[in-house]
Amino acid sequence: MAGGIQVGSRADARIAELIREVDTLRSFVVYSIGRRHSLDPDDVMQQIRESVWRRSSTYDPRSGTPNAFVFGVARNVLRNELRRHIPPYMGHWDQFESLVQPDALTLLIERYDVGRWMKLVAEFVAPRDWAVVGEIALADGDAERVGLERDLSIRSVRTIRDRVFLTASTVRAALAAVDADLPMTGPVIVRCIPDQGGIREVARMLGDSSEAIAKKLDIHPGSARARIAQAKRLVYIAHTVMRQEQAA
Repeated sequence: MAGGIQVGSRADARIAELIREVDTLRSFVVYSIGRRHSLDPDDVMQQIRESVWRRSSTYDPRSGTPNAFVFGVARNVLRNELRRHIPPYMGHWDQFESLVQPDALTLLIERYDVGRWMKLVAEFVAPRDWAVVGEIALADGDAERVGLERDLSIRSVRTIRDRVFLTASTVRAALAAVDADLPMTGPVIVRCIPDQGGIREVARMLGDSSEAIAKKLDIHPGSARARIAQAKRLVYIAHTVMRQEQAA
């Protein structure tokens, strides 16, 4: 038995694996519920198990990992439950820096789907980068203080912050595209890339050589190669997020 659901004769190893994946999401469920005491994490976990059970026949290993499938189901269950209990926070974070304001914790709790994109962002950035951004938040945005504590230059800290910001913007845009039922096409994926620093423009020209891109943008070839690498990384992230979410 797994959380009250019988894994019997008709449940093969794959279904059992999906049900086991649900238990790995308990901390995510508890975090997403936050201070909403009218919601019981155990009740929500049971609803997720039941939803995974009902949808297990739609899981295709070629379309994503068991964790991605189960996370997608869990996200939908959580979203429905949170919508029933509270109105969604309608604010939009146009700048990643808003996460490091003094009232960040309250904002994070009130934003019912924050765990969805933050979990994905954490998977696409280096553990050190994620830790640094977390420390910036805890330091009320004092990047210089974090740099001193980690023996990093202020430039390095800001580079890390910007790298995570670009990743977060791409992930959130890709999730929004999925929620809007947009097709996973080249133009849609490129639109998920932030326009900061001309990265989106470079993403549109990925078929061109670095020399051609450097000439078009009137930048040094070395700078063009750096932007190309960054654009390719963000395109990969947008494509991966959309593929996993659409498969869920």
